[in-house]
Amino acid sequence: MIRAATARTATALTATMLAVTLLLGGCASPAAYSEETAQDLQQRVLAVTDAAAAADYAAAQVRIDELRAAANDALAKGDLSEERHAAIVSALDLVESDISTALAAEAAAAEEAARLAEEQRLAEEAAAAAEEAARLAEEKAKEQDNGDKPGKGSKDDD
Repeated sequence: MIRAATARTATALTATMLAVTLLLGGCASPAAYSEETAQDLQQRVLAVTDAAAAADYAAAQVRIDELRAAANDALAKGDLSEERHAAIVSALDLVESDISTALAAEAAAAEEAARLAEEQRLAEEAAAAAEEAARLAEEKAKEQDNGDKPGKGSKDDD
């Protein structure tokens, strides 16, 4: 169930990042950004997409931060139009939201796995303690049986 959700999240992130790639693609007007800026941003989008597709959300977040910084820098230098910058930042915000959700789901799954592992460990310890208690009770019963038999070590019987 968790893997299916992770796969869906990775697919959604990949689709969103592909949309950003198209946003940066050939349909843009020449005034929107330079070819060099477009190539740089597209490479960064690909890095985000690859990380998201691999469900490596921590790496995807780092790549998003890098992409956002590059878009901000391009805007500041005049290499990216405000309209294109706003569209890219809006898409990145959506992807970040999806990544935050995916990271929270991973953390919850890890927490649940740790809880189940602890329950298993405690159950195993309880079973081992019960076995030890049963063994000790059996030994004690044997000792009592041996102590109750006549003629064993008693000098009064002579």
